[in-house]
Amino acid sequence: MPDVLLVRALGGDDKDAGTLRERGLTVVEDPFLVVRACADPGAGERAERVLAAISDTADWLVVTSQAALRALIDLTSETSLRSSIAGGRDRGLQFATVGEVTSAAMTDLGATPVLVPSVSTAEALRQDLATWGPATIIAPQGSQAMKGLAGGLRSLGWQVDEVVVYETSTVGARPEAADRLAAGDFAVVVLRSPTAVRAVASFVPRLPDGTTVVCGGPTTAAEVERTGLGTVVISPGPTADAVADAVQACLADGITKERP
Repeated sequence: MPDVLLVRALGGDDKDAGTLRERGLTVVEDPFLVVRACADPGAGERAERVLAAISDTADWLVVTSQAALRALIDLTSETSLRSSIAGGRDRGLQFATVGEVTSAAMTDLGATPVLVPSVSTAEALRQDLATWGPATIIAPQGSQAMKGLAGGLRSLGWQVDEVVVYETSTVGARPEAADRLAAGDFAVVVLRSPTAVRAVASFVPRLPDGTTVVCGGPTTAAEVERTGLGTVVISPGPTADAVADAVQACLADGITKERP
């Protein structure tokens, strides 16, 4: 019986599966979400507005998901995004994100240095940014982005331009793994975002006793608690290695049921 279900997004990528398999665990991947660049008539214009703010006007570029960077590339080009980041960096633009994974993606595109809070949450990032004083932010994001970061900074006098460049939605057809998840076939399910939690809950409202949810951070864990999906364990960090550590700890400590 598989040890771990990784809830994926069509169009997304990460290193969780490879890291877990390297540690000898059996992994099943199944997309419960679709993540893609916006396709409405104004999407390209919004993306170009983001690039203009990056290169010319904003004080900060704040990106909370790699999906935003991928969408900007899809809607413009990687060359254009790199050029805008280089122009902004040269005039003093500063960069911030919630976690190390997105920070690495930003750095690869030329953004440096990148402010990353010690705890990978929007609230921790808000607190760190607040110490810099009011400024202007350009924030490319998804259609289901949480509003706490922007709202908290606006209350402190910051100007935050939130621009939707990608869409996140639940897949239309029931994922193959949903029935097996409901039946208790998995010891651990890994969820990386609140939207992933909601997607799983739409197909399996309550996980069976003995299935543990490992979350990449406290924001996702809070959504598990809110939905009542099941028992939750928070990874010590957002990286693939940290998540793998949490998964192995669940299995070794007997948090999940003993499997035949």
